Amino acid sequence: MITLVMILAIAIIYLFKLLPRIKNFARIFKFAKTLGGPSPMELMENMKEGKLLYWLRDLRKKYGSRYRIWFGKELTLFLTEPEDVKYMLGSNQMIYKSANYRIAEPWLGKGLLTSGGDLWHRRRKMLTPAFHFKMLGEFKQPMEENCKIFLEKLEEKANGEVFDIFPHITLLALDIICETAMGVQKNAQLESTSEYVTAVQNICRVFHRQCYSPWKRFDSLFRFTNDYQERKRCLGILHGETKRVIDMRKKALKDVDDDVGNNNDIGIKKRLAFLDILLLAQADGADLTDDEIREEVDTFMFEGHDTVSSALAFAIFLLSQNKEEQQKAYEEAVALEGKEKESMKYLEAVIKETLRLYPSVPLYGRMIHEDYYIGDLLVPRGVTISHLAFVVHRSEKHFPEPERFNPERFLVDESNMHPYSFIGFSAGPRNCIGQKFAMLELKVTLANVLRAYELLPAEGFEPILLPEIVIKSKNGIQVRLRKR
Repeated sequence: MITLVMILAIAIIYLFKLLPRIKNFARIFKFAKTLGGPSPMELMENMKEGKLLYWLRDLRKKYGSRYRIWFGKELTLFLTEPEDVKYMLGSNQMIYKSANYRIAEPWLGKGLLTSGGDLWHRRRKMLTPAFHFKMLGEFKQPMEENCKIFLEKLEEKANGEVFDIFPHITLLALDIICETAMGVQKNAQLESTSEYVTAVQNICRVFHRQCYSPWKRFDSLFRFTNDYQERKRCLGILHGETKRVIDMRKKALKDVDDDVGNNNDIGIKKRLAFLDILLLAQADGADLTDDEIREEVDTFMFEGHDTVSSALAFAIFLLSQNKEEQQKAYEEAVALEGKEKESMKYLEAVIKETLRLYPSVPLYGRMIHEDYYIGDLLVPRGVTISHLAFVVHRSEKHFPEPERFNPERFLVDESNMHPYSFIGFSAGPRNCIGQKFAMLELKVTLANVLRAYELLPAEGFEPILLPEIVIKSKNGIQVRLRKR
């Protein structure tokens, strides 16, 4: 009898603890009924068929600019109008990322991408000077040096044959980010099967599979999968290497009179890397541990490698398909050779138009911790809000003939655009901190490619879009090259 009473008492206590969650879930469920949206089965079907992005676009036509989707017990509100997006991206309250981003925490920890609240504010303030325009001069040289290798590797393909350029692009981006983020040469383009290069590529694939698998999103189930073991193996390599480089750069920076470039073991250059800036801040008394430095360097590695690869690949694809626009970009690249750090109006317009059609990050997610108004709509706490850049960017209202590649859109007065109609680098307080870095890398690479090669279309090729953490093409990026 006593045992039964104790069990009953524990059950009541547990119920009382759960009661606030139950009440809030009831509110969320009631809120969901006020919005249109598809069934979970429809979601699963379109995910399996690889049609998710275009399906999400079509849902706008069916349910309006606001609709909802249940992901298990989690409700997501999708926004597709710039005026609604303003309330999400422009808010200083809405700075907590959605649950999806937790998948990347084993690698990135609480870095700038995954953190929120006071921690995010502190990190953002501390890291902003590292991306000052003056620092871009430190990063331009390794971009150019690795571009030379890229162009040499492409030479064997410049015979008019169709080939997939995307694997070459990812290795180039990885080489650039290793030098600029960590100050080391990984020679990914020359040693594409190296342990570190393979680990970066494999862990990104694991993240994608976990993101779109309902049961792999539960850690208690995920740990029994092969993907968990693969992630564990990759993390050992990636974290181990970042820590090793931190120790080596620390020792090199201790004596300012030493030639930092002497340590050939890790290929250190005399120029500053992103890691060096963090280490110097730490030495000057910044509240920054070695583990926090590792998190930020790994975050920069992840974001600066995958997103740039996507943008560069789709830009090359679009230019190969549009001869007139390619010629204009080529003429500007020749006229401004060596001046990529300065304004290149047409090439910048090409990059923006590429990001409009194929935004590297096709959707952004935020978690609401307090009830929040999106215009006239009161959204209860606990709901995830997702802004669909892919859909907003293809709005006929804001971009006439939205499916057409037309860089001229961004040569007119952009002040006439709704400030949240184009968010290729996000917007508001959590906009992309590295957008100037990314734009420089894209300009340097595209200008070098255009000066060396004419980009020719692969007849009949159309990319099959995959909304991984970053948008990619399932069938690669097929092009042809001809030497100029």
